[in-house]
Amino acid sequence: MANIHVPLKSPGFPSFLDYAHKGSIKVTYDNRSLKLNGERVFFLGGSMHPSRATQQTWNMALNEAVQNGLNLITIYVMWADHQPFPDQDIDWSFQKGIECQSPENRLTEACDWSLAAAIRSAANRGLFVHLRLGPYTCAEYSYGGIPPWLPLQKPNMHLRRPNSEWLEVMESWVQQTVEYIRSNRLWAYQAGPVILAQIENELAGNDMDLDAEETSLLVDIETGQLVEDKFLHNHSPGRLRKATLQDYADWCGAIAMKLEPNVTWTMCSGLTANNTIHTCNSQDTGAEWLENYGENGRIQVDQPPLFTEFEEGFQDWGERPEEPSDYFWGRTARDSTRHALRWFARGGTHLNYYMFWGSYNRAQQPAGGITNFYASEAALCSSGQRHEPKFSHYAALHRIMKSIAPTLLAAPSALWMSKKVNVLDINGKWTEGLKQRAFEYFVQKSTICGSENMKHVFFFENDANEKVVVDVNLNKGPDTTPRKLTMAPLSALILVDGILEFDSASIDPKSMSFKREFVDASTLLDWSSWPEPVGTSRVDEMTWTDKSPIEQTRLNVGSGISSQYSWYETTFNVSRDLQHVELWFDSQRSNGLLVFVDGRLVGDTEDHSHLYEGDWSMAVNISCLSNGTHKLSVLSESFGYSNLIGRFGNSGTGPKTKGITGDVVLALGKGERNASLVDGRDWLSFPGLHGETLLQKSFHNPRDQILRQSENDSTQTFPTWYSSLFGTPTYDPSNESLFIEISQGRGHLWLNGIDLGRFWNTTRGATATLSQSYYFLPPDFLRSDGQLNEIVIFDVFGSAHAKTTRLVLSTIVSSDTPNFKDEVSYPFACV
Repeated sequence: MANIHVPLKSPGFPSFLDYAHKGSIKVTYDNRSLKLNGERVFFLGGSMHPSRATQQTWNMALNEAVQNGLNLITIYVMWADHQPFPDQDIDWSFQKGIECQSPENRLTEACDWSLAAAIRSAANRGLFVHLRLGPYTCAEYSYGGIPPWLPLQKPNMHLRRPNSEWLEVMESWVQQTVEYIRSNRLWAYQAGPVILAQIENELAGNDMDLDAEETSLLVDIETGQLVEDKFLHNHSPGRLRKATLQDYADWCGAIAMKLEPNVTWTMCSGLTANNTIHTCNSQDTGAEWLENYGENGRIQVDQPPLFTEFEEGFQDWGERPEEPSDYFWGRTARDSTRHALRWFARGGTHLNYYMFWGSYNRAQQPAGGITNFYASEAALCSSGQRHEPKFSHYAALHRIMKSIAPTLLAAPSALWMSKKVNVLDINGKWTEGLKQRAFEYFVQKSTICGSENMKHVFFFENDANEKVVVDVNLNKGPDTTPRKLTMAPLSALILVDGILEFDSASIDPKSMSFKREFVDASTLLDWSSWPEPVGTSRVDEMTWTDKSPIEQTRLNVGSGISSQYSWYETTFNVSRDLQHVELWFDSQRSNGLLVFVDGRLVGDTEDHSHLYEGDWSMAVNISCLSNGTHKLSVLSESFGYSNLIGRFGNSGTGPKTKGITGDVVLALGKGERNASLVDGRDWLSFPGLHGETLLQKSFHNPRDQILRQSENDSTQTFPTWYSSLFGTPTYDPSNESLFIEISQGRGHLWLNGIDLGRFWNTTRGATATLSQSYYFLPPDFLRSDGQLNEIVIFDVFGSAHAKTTRLVLSTIVSSDTPNFKDEVSYPFACV
């Protein structure tokens, strides 16, 4: 694939290729911007996660980032992906494609799909890199990017808090990460593209939120040193106080500089250390953040205005775009560009879209309640296709910002220097606008080197909910004839040397003149299905036996199983026939349970919360029970761990749990005494799915192995496995995407043995629209050797996939009319 490069020699808007192979790059800053080798620079960036990408889709997305006008990529490092189990060393590689899994190809340069390779791919296109290494990343990623096994190893540890156990593991992670980047010579001071690094992430909160366990350390008032209990004898008691969250932030800054002093470090959106640049994360309050000089009072005083996360939203299972229960679903191109201009008007010289490309969650990556596709409202669809008209509208903005970057960098900030704007009232008279303003950037050409690049720039803003006619002649005498421009409601625009160059509310019809086409791609052949064995047995070597159900995280991690599932089983007796019986389970938010009595599915229950986590009671009505002994089997299905840790008052800092996490109660109805089933009787717990275990052993022909294990009555309702074969269609992955369309059931799907994550036919609220219908099949995971591909589907409800599931190729093509509208979740803009 040919690389597309950030143009060279663009004043104020650097390409890494301007600096490549020319020695160390010195990164500094002043109150206006970052500096490279002493020169102020302007950055337009976009967040992309190689963890969620494949090698081929990553490179295609990088090309699109350059085409869109970016010169910076922001990368999160997900600890959980690089060390999924505690007994493994950190592996900096990502999931390789089919052709790179064979021993003879795995170590070739073409198959180097690692964190370093992802960064080099960006550098090869002239893109700089901001590396956000956490270890807490949030990112709507399960456990916020932290491995679930970590709190199991240290149950007294509180993540992101000033206690010795967390500080020890965090320092170790940061050290190994910076050393890896250093060993690959990727830091800017080594002539590499990584110009910034972020430690921690969104450390919001206050000291009142911390309990004694979270703050097990003290602070020496005179030295600021964190003190452990065992070293108290070295300090005078009067000099000690309880450690606060700000002390933890300061420790983060100190450890970053200790481990890599030659790097410019950032912290974002919350508490930060004095020696790190405080950056902004927000949806639409960036302008207000600047007007308050940032949260630390130093922005555009002695630190530059950097916007780490210009939010684009994300999607939850079962949510409606119009009224999501948490955060927000997405935003229009008009709204995004308006707020981007408000940021630039007040001095912003760096803006990073979060996300520019979200890609897809696979396996156990998504946080609680998050869909398989991630950030589908970004400028690039999750499949990597352009999200029109947003992609083109952003590109138009970026062309203008690049052209005026020299002026914005050279001129003083216009923060708090807005100019009054006259508007035409209903009587046709000019009056001073109350919700309109302008910001001016101008440099006398004779006063600066490179003055030929200087422009006269005005940003105009209309915060009214109605359109207005404004006078854009601001520097003329009172007798000058007004120059009229109509501004749409809630809009912003740029005038350069008196010419209207960009209007946030005006979208080129060409960028909306598209339609989506679907073509049946390939025939799904040789369908077969087999039941997942219900429950477990004592003779299975993987079964755990205890007097209570084993919490799912401990069960799966302790068994070396990477899965969102587990089975539980026990027996119970009733002494007479019963009606209107319920089973109550102590479980967790974002968890589902399927309940079987004597091998028969009697009910299911689930919670798919994203914003909240914690204990959650689930009930299943099993109607009636006959006199005698019964076998209870429960399939637990995790929908992901919360990505929030110690944030918003609804997330803890200790271990997160899944599955059956407390009591199981048999509620017998009115006048009857409830019976606990966690009362000393034996419980069997099985990690993952029976079929998953066999898939992990050999994905080349899993069906025969599983069928030999499956002897259940096919007339019963069981969770079911399906398999189908298909040939790789001929298509161009750069502008076409291959999807599997699934319209029923819930579960996971595998392509050639690779877990592509969850599917679910849940609808958006009470509508008939599914949260997600199309599931992307990355080209890296398709066979190109003439052999057939295998799709394996696990469905908890045993839906009839052979009749409804299909493969489609999808692309957007030009149309004669502007079919695509600038709306959140516009149908078929992204699928």
